[in-house]
Amino acid sequence: MSCFLPLAAAIYWPHLSYSASPALSSSTSAVDDEEHLDYSSGKVTIIPDLKCWEQKLEEANELGQTVVVKFSATWCGPCRNAAPVYAELSLKHSDLVFVSIDVDELPELVTQFDVRATPTFIFMRDKKEIDKLVGGNQEDLQKKFDPYCQCQ
Repeated sequence: MSCFLPLAAAIYWPHLSYSASPALSSSTSAVDDEEHLDYSSGKVTIIPDLKCWEQKLEEANELGQTVVVKFSATWCGPCRNAAPVYAELSLKHSDLVFVSIDVDELPELVTQFDVRATPTFIFMRDKKEIDKLVGGNQEDLQKKFDPYCQCQ
C-alpha cells in the first residue's frame, strides 16, 4: 500500500532500498519503451542511463539552459497523471530542457538528489539543483515554471 504525502499527489517510499541487480546495472534500459510514461506529445527526453544523463546535462550547461528533471515510475499513478502536463509544458517552454528519469532504472540519481517521493521535479542550472517540487499537483507544477520561462 502506498503512503501519500500530505497536500501533494505523490507516492512516498522512504523504506525502499536499492540493490544492484544485473538487469538494472547494465548500460541499456531495463524497461521496454512501451512501459515508459507517455511523453509523445512533447519534447521530453527519457534518460535511460548515466551516460545519457551526463551528456544531456553537459549540452544544457554549454547552452546556459535550465534543465527540468522529472523523477517518476511507471507504477506511480500521480506520475502518469502528470505526464501529459509535463509534455505540454515542454512544448510551451522551449527554452528549457525537459528530461524524465525512472527511479527504478537510475537509483544512483535518486540517491544523489535525495528523491523520496514520486513524482519529484528538480530544476537545475549549471549542473546544480536550484529548485524542487514534490508531487503531481498540476496547478503547482505549472506555477513552478513561471520564474524560469523566458518565452512569455
